[in-house]
Amino acid sequence: MNDKLNKIKESIASSNDQSRYVTAAVLIGIIVVLLALNNGLLIWLALGVAFMLGFKEALQLYEIDHSLWLYGLGVGVWLAAFFSAAPIECGIGACVLLAAYLAYKQTLSEKTFLPFIYPTIPFLVLYSVYVDFGVWQVVWLILIVSLCDIGAFFGGRMFGNTPFSPTSPKKTLEGVIIGLATALVVGSIAGIFMLKTTFVFSIVVSFVVAICGVFGDLYESYLKRKAGVKDSGKILPGHGGILDRFDAILFGAIGLHIMLMFFNDFSCVRCVVLTPDFLQ
Repeated sequence: MNDKLNKIKESIASSNDQSRYVTAAVLIGIIVVLLALNNGLLIWLALGVAFMLGFKEALQLYEIDHSLWLYGLGVGVWLAAFFSAAPIECGIGACVLLAAYLAYKQTLSEKTFLPFIYPTIPFLVLYSVYVDFGVWQVVWLILIVSLCDIGAFFGGRMFGNTPFSPTSPKKTLEGVIIGLATALVVGSIAGIFMLKTTFVFSIVVSFVVAICGVFGDLYESYLKRKAGVKDSGKILPGHGGILDRFDAILFGAIGLHIMLMFFNDFSCVRCVVLTPDFLQ
C-alpha cells in the first residue's frame, strides 16, 4: 500500500502532472464563470470554440484532409444550432447533406461523415442539455463525469491489477469500478439536493452518465490508437487536446439527455421517479 501511495505522490509531483493541474485549474475557473453567468450566448460561443477545435482534432484522428468547406459546414451547423429549437437535428441535417452529395457525385469519401457524427453530434447534445434542461443539469453532468474520472485514476493507481480493455492498457477494471462507485454515491446525493430529484432517479442517471463517460474516454483512446498518436492535440498543456478533455463529457451528455428526455416524455413514469413528493 505504501509503495502505491508513493507512486501516486511521485506522479503528482512530476512536471507533466504539475502542468496538468495548472491547466485543469484554469479550465475549472472558466467553466465556473460561464456556468455562474448562465448566459446562453456566452455558453454557445464557448462550446462553439471548443467544438471547432475538437472538429479540427477529429479531422486529424480520422486522417481527413482539412478542406475549408468542411470547416464551413461545421461552422454552419453550430450557427444553425443557436437558432434551432432542436440543435441535435442540425448535425443530422449535415449528415443528410453529405449523404445526398455522396449519392449524387460519388466523389466524396465515406470517412467525411465521421467528424459530423463524432464530435459534432455529441457537442450538439451537450449544448442541448443546457438549452432543454438548464445550467444545473450541465453542472450535474460535469460533476458525475469528473468524480468518475478522479475515482478511476486514484482507484486504479492504488488497487488496479486487471486490465479493463486492450484499447487502453493503463486503465484497470478495479479503477473503473471505484470510479463508477464514486460517481454513483456523490452524483446521486448531488442530484437529490441540487435538482430535487428522487433517490431512484438520481442513482439511475448517475450510473448511466458515469458508464457513458467511461466508454467516451475509451472511444477517444481507440481513435488515438488507430491514428498512432498519444493525444488528440496539444492546445491544453498536460492534457493534450480538446477531445482529450471532452471525451467522457460528450458521451456522458448523450446518456444524460436520453434519460432526461425519456422521463420527460413519459409523464406517468416521471410522476413516480422524478417527483420527490412520491416518497413522502
